[in-house]
Amino acid sequence: MTKPVRVEYVVTQPRPPSWWKKNRHLVLLVVGLLVGAWLVSNHDSTATTSPDRPRPAHSNVVHEPGDSER
Repeated sequence: MTKPVRVEYVVTQPRPPSWWKKNRHLVLLVVGLLVGAWLVSNHDSTATTSPDRPRPAHSNVVHEPGDSER
């Protein structure tokens, strides 16, 4: 009978993941929240009317049939 073949393996541990691979989801979450807060806080506020300026009034002009608008 022959001897069984003996196979020797050298098993190495894989390198631990880098800091970026471990924490990239947290970094991208924080960056996304900061950009979102910046976009919300920097909206154009000129569209709102200031209280010291009078607003245009509605006209109550009644047009009768036959009147032509010029």
